[in-house]
Amino acid sequence: MFGTIPTPHRIVSLMGSVARKSCLFLILFGFFGPGAYAGGKPETGQEPRNPEWVLAVTAFDVSALPPARQVIGDLLTKSLIDSLNTIAYRVRVSPEYIYYQEYARSKDRAAAAKALAAKRGERDQLLFQGDPEWKYRKTLKTKEEEIKKLEESLKTAEEEAPPIALEPAFKLAETNMAGTFSPPPKAGGEYRFCVSQKADAFLAGSLIEFHGRLYAVLRLYTLYSQSFQYEDTVIFSIEDTRQGVDELAGRVVAAVSGSRPGSILIRGTPEEAVILIDGAFAGRGEAGPLEHPPGSVEIQSFADDYQALNIPVEIHAGELAELYINLQPLSREALTITVPDESARVYRGALYIGQTPLPVEIPTGQSTYFHVETPEGKTASAVRPGGGTGETLNALFLQTSIPSTGAEGRVAKARRKFYGAWARFWIALPTAFLLQGISDSQVRAYNTTGNAELYQPAQNSYYIAISAWVLFGLVSAEVLFRAGVYIYSSWKDADPLVRSPSQKIN
Repeated sequence: MFGTIPTPHRIVSLMGSVARKSCLFLILFGFFGPGAYAGGKPETGQEPRNPEWVLAVTAFDVSALPPARQVIGDLLTKSLIDSLNTIAYRVRVSPEYIYYQEYARSKDRAAAAKALAAKRGERDQLLFQGDPEWKYRKTLKTKEEEIKKLEESLKTAEEEAPPIALEPAFKLAETNMAGTFSPPPKAGGEYRFCVSQKADAFLAGSLIEFHGRLYAVLRLYTLYSQSFQYEDTVIFSIEDTRQGVDELAGRVVAAVSGSRPGSILIRGTPEEAVILIDGAFAGRGEAGPLEHPPGSVEIQSFADDYQALNIPVEIHAGELAELYINLQPLSREALTITVPDESARVYRGALYIGQTPLPVEIPTGQSTYFHVETPEGKTASAVRPGGGTGETLNALFLQTSIPSTGAEGRVAKARRKFYGAWARFWIALPTAFLLQGISDSQVRAYNTTGNAELYQPAQNSYYIAISAWVLFGLVSAEVLFRAGVYIYSSWKDADPLVRSPSQKIN
């Protein structure tokens, strides 16, 4: 890895660049990892990214139709293409804009980091080119200036978000322009299909017979949401085929162009109620107004001790949908928690609620977990069953006992060993850097003066530095191993959250 010591004419330390890069990677990965970014404003005069929005239209699924009627699929496709060709641009909603902006930021950051790493590699290679001292210093100075500029470029890429075109030009996929319509992808392959078609979205549809009529379904999958953002249906008779096709095509054009996005405003009680829109968190108590493409959405709202609600809402283009949610509180029943001949702290789940004997109110029909702990360390837990058991309990008596410490001892032992390895890591790391610096100084002194008396000390310090880095690698491996053992022990010996009312914690 580090090479060998050559004859006493010139000693070259290979540790300088390789070891420093490896350690820098370990430190950055261990401490920072994938971190959050700081948003920034785009530079004035910078050209917006993603100036085009590409749509791929897939072939309609007409396999359920009789062969004589399958030609209607071609008619529907032609009508859609004619209507879509009237779209000049698409208006991006906020989530779509943020998706492309973050994609562009990541791309810029990766390009800047790659350029910086390459330039640093060129600087490190100067030591091995064998140039004269004056030329080496001159070239090194130039490389350092270039690296400084690239570091500034990387910082700019991390802090500033590039602008994205708010109204990109609409364009059909190249395969559609050539008159080819690929079959729609199978479930799970939608994202790859968009990437392969170089499209921002694709439109898929199907036709089936429904009691002598035709039932058409159209779905729009968007790359930024990685889901079907729009779905529409229309049912029409054979005689009204043209009218039904034109109606469906008009709806699709409105959804694809995005020129008139809808919005939704939700107000709910109680104030701490969580509000979800299609499973995504939107706020507490109030959400919006939020832009959203036209179509149906599912609104979920829930809060502790309240009945949850799931409400479908239709969002229309250019309109604000307002929704008021009033969660109904659950019916409650009284319960007294008692520990015989002792006073104990009572926890409902992980929340401390008081000392025994403790009267509490719990929702009817829901199971509730209680845990008690005495000052002497005795513990007990039970689950108050919900409704439907056919029994009514006005009191809950818990018999406490001293918990076993076997699992805790294993976890504590694993934790101590991990902390010990972590401490050795931070002893070995600066020691390796210190010995490497001493070795570099002695090697540089020998290479500069050519004094034979300096060769043996330089050689010894070289091997000592290698040993220090090898030791650091072993300590790093131990840290990873101890961390894995600690995590596994904590997971394996964790107590279950819920036990039956009659079960004790031993």
